[in-house]
This record gives sequence, structure tokens and C-alpha cells, in this order.
Amino acid sequence: MKKAVGSLLATALGLILLVYTGARSYDFVVMTLDPSRQVLAFFALAALDGGLVAWLLNYLYGAKGGMQRAISILLVIVDFIGAMGMATADTLLNTGKAGMTAALDASTIQSIVLALSIIIALNVGATVAHHLTDPDTRRKMAEEEAQGAIDDAVIKKIGENTATLAAQLAQPLAQHYSNELLARNTSTIKAPKDAIKITLPVIPQALPVQLPVQDEEPEVNPTTRRKMQ
Repeated sequence: MKKAVGSLLATALGLILLVYTGARSYDFVVMTLDPSRQVLAFFALAALDGGLVAWLLNYLYGAKGGMQRAISILLVIVDFIGAMGMATADTLLNTGKAGMTAALDASTIQSIVLALSIIIALNVGATVAHHLTDPDTRRKMAEEEAQGAIDDAVIKKIGENTATLAAQLAQPLAQHYSNELLARNTSTIKAPKDAIKITLPVIPQALPVQLPVQDEEPEVNPTTRRKMQ
């Protein structure tokens, strides 16, 4: 229980101080903007106090693999330095105006603005690098590269065998297309309307001829035959 309370108090303290440094950073960035565009100062905080919190949470819960963790912790350090430096710069600027400290000259203010631009650029680049180094993205890119190499090898092999494939496929394909062309054009030929139709006479079938059957001689008794002779 005591550990949980101590962790909660430390987190609350850090958030309160981030609100203070964020307000200081916002005050300094507003000074560099036109009155009609001062709302952009809130977006600049994404590279300072907001970036510090975002990259810290990414390191703890979102980063995958050593490369993403290295990017996250690096940006935690960069945004921490940026947030503290911007809050300090705004404090010195206001105390200089009040005469409490030496006023910041134009050259120093220019350097601070350039440093802010570099920090913003680092955050943008780190975001891109974070997505490119994602293990799932890298695995997908590796698979696509392997598939591309396979496709290139297949295309090269087909190019090497072009003459052989052409010699093997030319004759059957030509015959196939010729048959299709012949069938398509033959089906469109129509006989002229005034064509003379020739009707051949029908030859009747010959009737079967029945030959007369001779009567068989009556059988004569041998005795009668001698008398007749």
C-alpha cells in the first residue's frame, strides 16, 4: 500500500511540474507567433512536455524490440532537455524584462528558436523511424523484398526461354486462331435470296417381282410308268 501511495505521489508531482513547464514553454512560443496564429503554440508543446510523456509511455508499453526502445528512450531525453530548456528560457526572458536579470538579446532568442525547431524535427523523424522499425513492418517488408526477388528471377527466366516458348506455342496457337477465324466467318455466309433451288426427282422403289412357281410333277407308280412306256 505504501509503495502504491509513493508511486502515485511521485506521478502527481511530475504532472504538476509538467503543467508549470508547459505553461512556460507555451508563453515563450506564443511570443514567436502572430496574434492570429497563437493557437499553434499548443502544437509546439507536443515536441516538449507532451512529447516527454508520449515517448515515456511508448517506451514502457508500446515499443517492440531494441530499436524502438532505443528511439523512445532517446526522445524521452531530448524532449526532457527541450522542455526544461524552454521553461528556463521563458523565465529568463520575463525576469530580464522586469530588470531582475540580464535581458536576453536577439542572438540568444534566435538560438533558442532554432533549438526548438530542431527538437520538433527530431520528434517527427523519430515518429517515422518508430514505425519503420516496427517488427511487424520489418517482417512484412522482408517478405515483400523476397517476393520481389522471386518475381525478378521468374521474369528473367521467361526472357531466357522466349525463343523456345515461341517455337513450341506458335504452331498450335496459329492453328487454334485459324480454326476460330474459319468458324466465325463460315457461320456468317448466307445463301442469296434468288438462288435457284434444284429439286431432284424421287425415284420410286421397285416392287418385288414374284416368279410363278412350277407345279411339281405328280409322283408316278413304277408299274404305271411301264405301261405308259
